[in-house]
Amino acid sequence: MKILLAQTGKLNTVPMGRFTLDALRSLGHEVVDFNLSSGWHDKTLDRLRGSANHDNLNRRFCRAVDRIRPDLMLAVFGFDLSESTLDFLKQRNIPRVCWWLNDPFQFARSLSKAGNYDLLFSNSLGSVDDYRHAGISHAHWLPTACAPEVHRRQPPRPEYDCEVCFAGDWSPLREAWCEKLAEHFDLRVFGPWKKKLRRSSPLLPRVHDGFFSPEEMASMFASAAVVFNLHSWYGKWDHGTNPRLFEAAGCGACQVVDWKRDIPELFDCEHEVMTYQGMDDMVGKIQALLQDNALREQLARNAQARAYAEHTYESRMNTMLAAVNAA
Repeated sequence: MKILLAQTGKLNTVPMGRFTLDALRSLGHEVVDFNLSSGWHDKTLDRLRGSANHDNLNRRFCRAVDRIRPDLMLAVFGFDLSESTLDFLKQRNIPRVCWWLNDPFQFARSLSKAGNYDLLFSNSLGSVDDYRHAGISHAHWLPTACAPEVHRRQPPRPEYDCEVCFAGDWSPLREAWCEKLAEHFDLRVFGPWKKKLRRSSPLLPRVHDGFFSPEEMASMFASAAVVFNLHSWYGKWDHGTNPRLFEAAGCGACQVVDWKRDIPELFDCEHEVMTYQGMDDMVGKIQALLQDNALREQLARNAQARAYAEHTYESRMNTMLAAVNAA
């Protein structure tokens, strides 16, 4: 199959589009990659023409469609594809598929265009019900995944050594939870945090500042006894999973993560990942894990085995393309 993959090129630490591209190619498909990021040339032309944002980007995309003549168009996110561009694909009988990975917190943004796709895949189990209640009958659940060639066990690095690590973007919520962790454990935080923290923050000496590659993240996870995961929508929605759930598992890490109702459908919450439902519960579970080396290792190995067996990008693409063929 010839697939036109439309993805944003601006993702730093979680390049889902890159992993999707590699998975489709490894499955034997011809994939043409289109970067859905407006460059300075696009922005300049939009201003000169008085056009809407991303208008020139969409023009270039439509020209690429006519040049490539794909059998399928897959958008990962697809923020900037316009409704007219999606109609352009329909007129050419090219199936339009979106893998939307920002549910539930950007559900409304996705819903505004969901009806213009032939198939919509969401990272959130609960959001699929919401789409269908809104009349989008072609919505399906498809969480993110791990890439075993990247998300794998690495030798630990002394500069990353710690009891607990967190790797990801800053938010006020995550700052508060990491401050709680820092009261009890040797914590390291990896990500672009320092500009967000107050000068008196106890987290400042614990932050390794800046973006990191997926390969660097694997070394960070290998150097921590426990990997802490906190969904950015904690306390607002009880569904949806982030990529880190699968990446930490793929790296063979012992992971503690806030409970979402999707997780028991994906992992064994007693033998593969450890879930928590509040700060005190989190602290208690991490303390118990730090006292039991054998349990940590068993959880990590079980999680990695599950991730490699069921939660790779190749398996996700097989699921998606089976749905496309059945539609």
